[in-house]
This record gives sequence, structure tokens and C-alpha cells, in this order.
Amino acid sequence: MFKSLLFQLHWLLGITAGTVLALMGLTGAALSFEDELVHAANPAYASMAQRQAAGEQTLPVDILVARLRQDGDVAVARMQIVPDGERPSLIRFEGADKDTRYFDPYSGQRMAEPRGMGFFHVVEDLHRRLAAGERGKAVTGACVIALLFFCLSGLYLRWPRQWRHWRAWLAVEWKRSGRSFLWSLHSVIGTWCLVLYLVTALTGLWWSYDWYRQGLTQLLGGDARQESRGGRGAKVPGFDALDLAPLQATIAGVPDLRGKALDLRFGKPGQPVTVRYLGADAAHVRAFDTLKLDPRSGALLERTQFSALPAGKHLLGSIYALHTGSYFGLPGRVVMMVSSLCMCLFFVTGWMLYLDRRRKKRQVRASRGALVPQAAAAGEPWLVGFASQSGFAEQLAWRAAGQLQAAGLPVQVRPLAQLDASTLRNTRKALFVVSTFGDGEPPDSARAFERRVLSSAQALPDLGYALLALGDRQYARFCGFSRRIEHWLAKQGARTLFPSVEVDGQDTDALQRWQQQLAALTGIAPVEGSPVHAAPLQPWTLLERELLNPGSAGAPVWRIALLPPPDAHWEAGDILEMAPCNASTDVLAALARDGLDPQDSVQVEGVAMPLQLAAASRQLPDGPGRPASAQAWLEALPPLSHREYSIASLPQDGVLELIVRQTLRHDGRAGLGSGWLILHAQAGAPVMARVRANPGFRRADADAPMILIGNGTGIAGLRSLIKDAARCGQAGHWLLFGERSAAHDHFCARELQAWQADGHLQRVDLAFSRDQDRKVYVQHLLAEAADELHAWVARGAVIHVCGSLAGMARGVDQTLRQVLGEDAVDALVAQGRYRRDVY
Repeated sequence: MFKSLLFQLHWLLGITAGTVLALMGLTGAALSFEDELVHAANPAYASMAQRQAAGEQTLPVDILVARLRQDGDVAVARMQIVPDGERPSLIRFEGADKDTRYFDPYSGQRMAEPRGMGFFHVVEDLHRRLAAGERGKAVTGACVIALLFFCLSGLYLRWPRQWRHWRAWLAVEWKRSGRSFLWSLHSVIGTWCLVLYLVTALTGLWWSYDWYRQGLTQLLGGDARQESRGGRGAKVPGFDALDLAPLQATIAGVPDLRGKALDLRFGKPGQPVTVRYLGADAAHVRAFDTLKLDPRSGALLERTQFSALPAGKHLLGSIYALHTGSYFGLPGRVVMMVSSLCMCLFFVTGWMLYLDRRRKKRQVRASRGALVPQAAAAGEPWLVGFASQSGFAEQLAWRAAGQLQAAGLPVQVRPLAQLDASTLRNTRKALFVVSTFGDGEPPDSARAFERRVLSSAQALPDLGYALLALGDRQYARFCGFSRRIEHWLAKQGARTLFPSVEVDGQDTDALQRWQQQLAALTGIAPVEGSPVHAAPLQPWTLLERELLNPGSAGAPVWRIALLPPPDAHWEAGDILEMAPCNASTDVLAALARDGLDPQDSVQVEGVAMPLQLAAASRQLPDGPGRPASAQAWLEALPPLSHREYSIASLPQDGVLELIVRQTLRHDGRAGLGSGWLILHAQAGAPVMARVRANPGFRRADADAPMILIGNGTGIAGLRSLIKDAARCGQAGHWLLFGERSAAHDHFCARELQAWQADGHLQRVDLAFSRDQDRKVYVQHLLAEAADELHAWVARGAVIHVCGSLAGMARGVDQTLRQVLGEDAVDALVAQGRYRRDVY
């Protein structure tokens, strides 16, 4: 809660105060080399250094004042004499309309205002007061306080889990893209600038607030009394008679002042005249030694060397030097200038991150349909419940809810995990969009619903419902979970509004039937742009195959590399849905058995092609038949079911990689999907496929450590997650992986070892079952590390499981529930911290 609140405040102030800070940073950078730029733009001042080098002396103070005084001038307020011309020499008179005059210190002649000086006056006014006087000064002061907040809150928000690793703090991930790159740039460069901004803010407040200046002065042992001068235009009593000759005599008698730039400040009557200059051992450009002279007699009252000041006063005298970086010489000024310019970078990246976040929120809302509050809608609300593993069922649920609302019906959408028998008892109308995971299993998020609700009896005679069931006919218990829900509802007395619709994969015909039934129920036709239509299959070029386990006693495992189409994109954790083809020998054998010519022309979706090519993507008949024609024979064959594989690479790799185990059918032939990828498809040939988003397995929290658990080809999905975390600079994860033997089945061994060496994998536990007398699997390793498991979960770890459902995934699930407890695991599922991609 605290971190969330801090995050919101950081963003809110960032898009408000950040605008002013960006302007202050830009103007501050422009002021960094003001003296050098003005000097370069005015050759007359550059020539003064030559006159000084030639031994020429500046005129005495009294003569200079006499030559520069005009009628109406009252008294000198300040005078700067700069022999080398590095800065303009100037004098200010009390009471003059234009109290600042520039002059040649060798002749006493007035000079025009240096070129560029007016520009820098405007820049300084913007920097300190936004060119808005005292109101602008108050705004800049508040924004400087906001900068302090940004430094401290930003440090807290980006504190890396592997905080001892310098790379996590200081290395920008230049290979990232999109939001990930922006966040790396924003947070890492912010860390670089952190100390500089703290110094800038703590010193900048000196000019913003009197209370801060007075408090800091008292704290550091300075003189808190405020000295003030008479206002402009006000005649200061006694100054007409001030004799500057004794002052000049005293100044001329101090050897350290010869040839030095002098800054003379005249106070009120009776107060000493202060002369500031840089001594030979000056630590920085503001480390002034000071003389205090009697204004009447010119006598030396006090002499203070900056190097002899106590630490507190030394710091007070260095406020400006610290603020500009000149305390550390030229390198300090350059660094401070660059950090000031980075204010603009943080403003831009902060806004881009903010807009990206807003855009993604809009996308989430769009995926949930166009639902709006309907306070005036009559009747009890419809309940739309969903259970989704990959997110497809949730999309369909929100679309159905939108169709109900378009008919003027109140509606609420909730996952099954949030439903109980009491909620169902109080509901009159409901739609259920339910996905079955694997062979009859509930999605991870709905397992608690099955255990808590379907195991109990609850009379529901008033409930009318419709059910959309999503499944995969490859599994024997097709739509098993949704059928159990339907059986339970019927047993409790609920009635169906229309027959349930079962969908194999993303069968568009079945989904259209569902929408037609909803249209008949609501009287509202579905809107265009339905998400039920999957993206079209595209050709992916097969680049190469590599056997990963030569000599293994298990089935061969291959790395498959595919060149993606130009517009393909995926994220770590996503899945490739591939359309397999029959081996050409199997197709030719089936055609020969039925007496068909492979080159007969047939129509497929209006496109003419040879029968052999068209039959490659259909389920071949088991026995001989008597087809009336090649077209009739083809149309009687259902299409081959698609196969899905966890993606093992990132788009930044330039290729999509799969890790596929070669499987065998009951008759000894290679499996359709693995056989096509490993044996039958030729290198360079197209493989028809599409990416299927799998948000339920993607990284839930970019900052959270992962506990990665898998076996066999499940290393593919885990590998993509580790690669993504490594690319984003997020280290400190735990991998538990199992296979047969270390000698032959240690997939991706070199990568895993490299990730472990650089800290991306903080811990790696391996279980090679055939290398021990007693077979050890990953669930055993997990049970043995129960204390560590508790500790990792307590600090926010997300559990990712990838691999076989029947053995490994079920065993891991049982171990987790034994170690953490049923309620704790259900809570992890509900929080999105227990994610599975199993098969």
C-alpha cells in the first residue's frame, strides 16, 4: 500500500513539478558557462588579459568612482574590478535609474553592456523566478522540494533486489525497447544523478526561502543577522561625504590584492566596507578571503582567510560553488551541467512512461468491452463468470457482457475464483465462459472454485444459465471441467437458457453459434471486430534444427529455429500455435490406397491447388474408401489440429526458437507436430503458424524474483523468462530443473551456467533422475528447500511452472500445497503469483 501510494505521488508530481524542473535544468545548464561565453562574445574584455600580462595597473578605486559618477548618483553600493577581463568590471550606485555600469578598469571609461549579458539575465530570472517575481520564486522553491522527494522516492521505488550488484544500479540496458528501455533509462540515469540532485536541491533552497537560509546559517554557525541596503532611489545619509582615498591606500598596502579581482561591498553608514578576493590557495572560485575596512579612515578592521574558516562557515561560503559544481573545478561544472540537462530527459521519459501506462490501461478497458455503469437499468444484474488459462475465455466473457449491456441489461463480470455457492444462489441469470485446461483440468485460477463449490450441494432452482465451453479435442476428456460445472448446475436444479456450446480450440463456427444464441436471447446482434477470430496463420521460415541430447536414453529433443514474418511479435511466456502437415509419404500412400491422382486439382477456400498439397493439412482416412471425386474425398477430411509449443526466445534474438521432443504415435510413426518440425519440413520451407499470447505465464512483476520450475522441454518457456529478465537487468532468480541425465539431457547448460555466474540466476537446483540410485525429481528438490521456498514467497517471488502436467506439474503442485498450505497457494493463484504453462 505504501509503495503504491509513493508510486502515485511520484508520477503525479513528475508530470506537474517535472515541467518546471525541466525548465530549471535547461536554464541552469545554460548558466553553467556564462562567464566564458560572455567573455568569448566580447573581444574587448579578452584584450584586458594582455594588458594585465604587460604589467599595466588598474586605476585606484577613488579615481574610478570619480570618473564613473554622474549627477544624481548618491553612493556606491558595490564595485567589481576584474583586471584580466574574465568577467566584466561593474559598479552600482544607490539611487540611480540604471544602477549597474560596466567599465574599463585601466582607463575608467564606461563600456556598453557586454553582448549576451541581457540574455543571461533573462535566463537567470527564469531559473530562479520563472520571470514571475515572487510568485515564480515560490513555485521554483516548491519544485526544488519536489526534487528532493523525487530523489528519495525514486531510490525506494527502484531499489533492486540484487542491490549488491553494481550492474543492477548503474548499467542502462541499451538493448531493451519500448517501456522497458524507457524505465531503464529513467531509473539508472536517475541513480547516476541522485547525489548531484540532492546537492542541487539542498543548496538551491538557499535562494528560495529566507527561513531555510536563516536556519542553515544558524545550524552551521554563521551570522544570521540580515544586512540590508537602502532602497534604490533612497538617499543614504552621510554617503556623499565618504572619502574613498583612505580605502584605496589600505587596499594598495595589502600585497595579496595586487593584480587580483576585487569585489567591494559598501554597507549602511557606520558598517565596514567588505573587500572579497581569491587568495593564492583558493579551493574554488567562491572561496573568498575577506577584508573589512573602516569606511571613514580606511583602517583594516578584520582579515579572514577562507581556508581558516571552521567547517560550518566553510560550507556556508561554498553554497554557490556546490550548487554550480565549481567547488570541484571544471569537471564539477561539466558534470553539474550534464545533470541539469538530464532534467529534460527525466521529464520526457517520465511523460512517455506515464502515457504508455495510460495507453495500456485503456487497452485493458477495451479488452473488457464497452461496459459502463447502468444505474438506471431495471432488473437484477446478469452474472458473467469466466475461467481462463490463457486469457481467451476472459476476452469472450467481456464481449458477452458488452452484448448484454447493449440490450439494456445490467451485468457484472467476475472470475470463477470470486464466486461461491451463496453468490450463485442469489443470481437469476448467468453466462459462464469456461476453459478446460489440458485433459479435463480446470484453469489454475478456477481450481479453488472446483474444490470449494463443485464439491458441495446448493439448491439453485431460480438460476438460468448458458455455458460456453472451451477445450481441445486432442485430449480424451474434452471440455472436462466445463462439463463438470454443467453437471453440477443441473444437479442443483439450475436450468439452461439454451444448449451449451463447446469449442475446439478457436473454432469460429462454434463461436458464431454462441454469439447467435446470445443475439436471440438479447435481441442485439454482436458488434463487428469480434475478438473470436484468431489472427491468420503466417509462413515462418524453418532455418535450422539442432539435436540437444545426442546419446540420451530418452526421446530426441531438438532446438528448432524459425525466421519470423516481418510483423511478428511475442513476449516471454507466449506460445507458438503451429499447423502441422502430414509426411508426403503418408499422403501419397493414402491417395494411392483410394485410387486418387496426387495432381488432381481441388478447391480450398476458393483457391485451386493439387490434391496432394491440400491433403497434407487434413486428417488422412484410416482405411480405404470409394470417393466420388477428389473434391468430395478432401471435403470429408477434417483439418489437422494445431499444435502449441512454448517459445524459448525473444523477438530481440531475431529468430523464434522452440525446444521440441520427438514423440511417437501408437503405430510407431512420428507425432504430427514434432514429426513435421523435426523430420518432414525442409530447411528453408514455410511453417504455417501464429503467436498466441499467453498472459497467464508472462512475467507478472518486472521487479519480482521468479521461482522457475520445469522439466524436459519445459526449459523452453523458462528460458524465455530468464532471457527477458536478464535483458531487463532483473537478477536474482531460482531455477529448479529436472531431466534424465546430466551427461546428455542438461539442455541450455552453458546459458544457465552463464546466468548463474553473473547473478541473473541466484540459485540453480538440478534433478537428473537417472543419475542417482533413488530417482529424484524437481518436486523433491522443492520439498527439501521448504524453508527457502517460504522465504522467497514472503518477499514477493512469482512461481512459474513449465513442463509435463501428468508427472512434474502435479507433483510440484502437491508439494507447494503441502509446504505452503492450500489457502496460501490459492492466494498466490488469485494474485497472479503462481503461473503455469504445462501440457
